[in-house]
Amino acid sequence: MAAKVGNDSGDEVIGDINVVPLVDIMLVLVIILMVTAEFTKYRTVPIQLPKVNAVAMKREPHKVAITIKPNGKVFIGDKEVKDLAELGPRLTSAKKAQPDVAVILRMEKDTKYSDMLKVLDDVKLSGISKVGLAVDSAKKGK
Repeated sequence: MAAKVGNDSGDEVIGDINVVPLVDIMLVLVIILMVTAEFTKYRTVPIQLPKVNAVAMKREPHKVAITIKPNGKVFIGDKEVKDLAELGPRLTSAKKAQPDVAVILRMEKDTKYSDMLKVLDDVKLSGISKVGLAVDSAKKGK
């Protein structure tokens, strides 16, 4: 890389390419490549996994919807439970029919807390461990 010293007219065309910035950029890119390659390497114990032909399928649990109205009436699906004492045996039979059954508990905001606890006790006594609460996710008034 030579530079001229003096008072020339400046009409001369410089024919040399300054490669120093190009070399600097390439070195930075090589260093980045080496660092990221080290992070993407998986360090695991090598093993031979067994081969299978079947495709693994994720099973969705069978869902039972229980609805509690503010007046204390309880529904399984769309059928009313006349007596709360028959709720437990119906849930137990659902558990026997589908071992991975899940209960979705639906209730209005004015429902008594004690009514919800009675239903949750029956769900627990029937052996069902998967319980979800249904909510309305629509944002109203905002």
